[in-house]
Amino acid sequence: MARNVKFKIEGVSLDSEIIKVDRTKLYGSSKKIVKDKNGNQCIISNLYQGNRVLPKGSISQILVDQEGKFVKRSELVGFDLNNKKVEKVPSIFSIENLCAKVEIDEFLSVNVKSIYQLKIDETTIDKWKNFFTNDDIYHFVYNYREDFEGDDAYLIYNGSDFFITIGKKNDFDFLEQNNIIIDDEEEEIEDDLDFSMF
Repeated sequence: MARNVKFKIEGVSLDSEIIKVDRTKLYGSSKKIVKDKNGNQCIISNLYQGNRVLPKGSISQILVDQEGKFVKRSELVGFDLNNKKVEKVPSIFSIENLCAKVEIDEFLSVNVKSIYQLKIDETTIDKWKNFFTNDDIYHFVYNYREDFEGDDAYLIYNGSDFFITIGKKNDFDFLEQNNIIIDDEEEEIEDDLDFSMF
């Protein structure tokens, strides 16, 4: 059974199931199958320390320290760029996600990583629509699993369905006509070519 995500928008608690919008569902996909001379399917694997063959994906499943010993994910400690310890960001499924209204310019500056569609119960759909009457956009911190860094997430409504757009905000310096400086002085180009060299 799918888990619901809890949201708090302007003091009102709402919840919904979320479904990932997958490119393969939208556009389909193709898969290349490699077979050996006997017609058996070849499987990708990794060569570890020159003498061990590990199946595909097995390296990403474990963490090891500098001595090659197994480390549990719960034992990891995060540090920021200033070498200060950071606390873990909770999973969206374990908390009530506080949503704050933002301007469309912020939403348009996001480097999008993934999109989820909300599967809202029919009994609460009108409550949801009340918060999106003016094409409103709401921001919250997204983290599918507890981790040290959350992503920027935005709740949006297209008139028929609700979506969460996930990514990272980009901080752009916008230029306006009155703050652009153009140097009109042409640089003098010195021609040091000696045509006798040719």
